[in-house]
Amino acid sequence: MRLPLAVIAVAVASCVLASSAIGKETTMTLNSVGPLKLGMKRSAAVKTDWLSNRGNGCELGGKPYPIAYRTGGPSAPKGLKAFVEFNSDRLTSLSATAGVRTPVGVRIGTTVTNMLTRYRAAGYGATQAYSDVFGGTFVRVTKRGKQVLGAFALKRKVTTLAIPSVPVCE
Repeated sequence: MRLPLAVIAVAVASCVLASSAIGKETTMTLNSVGPLKLGMKRSAAVKTDWLSNRGNGCELGGKPYPIAYRTGGPSAPKGLKAFVEFNSDRLTSLSATAGVRTPVGVRIGTTVTNMLTRYRAAGYGATQAYSDVFGGTFVRVTKRGKQVLGAFALKRKVTTLAIPSVPVCE
């Protein structure tokens, strides 16, 4: 059976679009995700149009509460699911649960062992610690003794990547 050329063209285009959507994560460096950079002023971050859903961050530390946003603004990549926190009007933490990858190829779903191997091979310190309180594993990536990247994993698979560390509110 011969298919019309138009049917074949549509099928090929669909495959190309589907494959290009896979792996379209935004790169999370040690100090940024897209235009959002650690230390930037909140007003500059808001102007990127990547942020939405303003609210308070963890209130357990007392006032002044951090200001927090989700990445859902009109310019944010559609697959990016992240939480951004500002303290003293500066971006201090960015954690993502979808839509990011690191320069060494770690993404949501990577195993803890693979993450540790990749960062150690790249010259970083990388450790893991299981937390009974949170029921999962925290990964710390360090450079010259300072934490630069964090991750949280459930069942040995990364569910959160964060710079400089995974924010917790307990």
